[in-house]
Amino acid sequence: MQSLNSKLPPLKSLVAFEAVARHLSLTRAGEELRISREAVSRQIRVLEEHLGVKLFNRLHRAVALTPAGKQFQEVVRESLENIAYVAGAISRPGRPYKITVSATVAITSFWLTPRLAKFRLRQPKIEIHVAISDRLPNLVVENIDVGLRYGDGKWPGLTATKLFDIQSFPVCSPAYLQKSPPIDQPSDFLQHSLINLDGMTHATEDWLWWLKENGVRVPRSFKMLGFDSYDNVIQVALDGQGIALGFSGLVSPMLADGRLVRPVDLTLTRDQAVYVVSPASRTLSPQITAFVDWIIEEAGAAVEFRTDP
Repeated sequence: MQSLNSKLPPLKSLVAFEAVARHLSLTRAGEELRISREAVSRQIRVLEEHLGVKLFNRLHRAVALTPAGKQFQEVVRESLENIAYVAGAISRPGRPYKITVSATVAITSFWLTPRLAKFRLRQPKIEIHVAISDRLPNLVVENIDVGLRYGDGKWPGLTATKLFDIQSFPVCSPAYLQKSPPIDQPSDFLQHSLINLDGMTHATEDWLWWLKENGVRVPRSFKMLGFDSYDNVIQVALDGQGIALGFSGLVSPMLADGRLVRPVDLTLTRDQAVYVVSPASRTLSPQITAFVDWIIEEAGAAVEFRTDP
C-alpha cells in the first residue's frame, strides 16, 4: 500500500492554493502568508504539476478557478480547517479552552451578556470571547466557533438551531407614557417621539415598516430620533425620551420588572428568529457542544417564563 506521503501534494502548496482560491489573488495570498507573490506562484505550479491539472486561469490582474480548481478547493478548505481546528483543540493542555462567539449588538447586550455568568459558573475552565457586530461574519474564515444570528435560519455552510421567535411592538418608560398624549390608534404614534433603529440591516423592520403595516401614512415632514445601535435605542427609551420598537425575547426582562411598558397591544412579526449557528464542516468539541447545549437550554427557559405575548 502506498503511503500518504507518496499520494499527497506538498503541504505548503496546499496552504498556498487555499489562500489564492479564497482571495483569487496571488498578491493578497502572499500578503496573508507573508511570502512574495512569486513564491506563491511557484507553490501553485508545484501543485498543478503534482496533480497534472490546471487549477487557475491567469487573468490580467487576478486569477479564476478552473472547474477542477473549484472541486479541489472544497476538499482542501474543509480538510485544512479541520486540521487547524483539532490541532488548536488538543494543543492547550492545562490552559483554559477558548470559545469565540459572534453576536449582534442587540443579542449580546440584552440576551447573551446577562446570562454568561451562569455558564462561567458551570464551566469555569472555558474562556469565552464575544465578537460583537451587526454584520454577518464568516465563521470559518474569522475562526469563530459559534454565532448567535437573527434571520430565517438559512445560512449556507452553517448548522442552525432556532432559539426563539421575534415579534416587534412599541415600548416606552412608564414616565414617558404618563406625560404624553394618549394612544388609541396606530396613527396616534405620529404625535410622539419615535426612537428608530437605523441602518440597512434593520430597514425591513424599523418604525416606517411598523407604521405602514398598521395602515399609517407617514408624512415626509415627520421626524424621528435614530441610532444605529439597539443598545442606544433602548437606553433612550428607558430614559423617557420616546417610544422604541421592542423585540420580544430581548426586552422581556425590562417589561417584567416594569422599566418598560407597552403603550398598546399591537404586535408584528417578519417570521424571523434568533438562532445558534456553527460551521457545518466542523465537528464540535465537547466544550463547544456544552456551550451550544447551554444556549439552547437558556432559550427554552426564557420562552417558558416570558411575560410578553
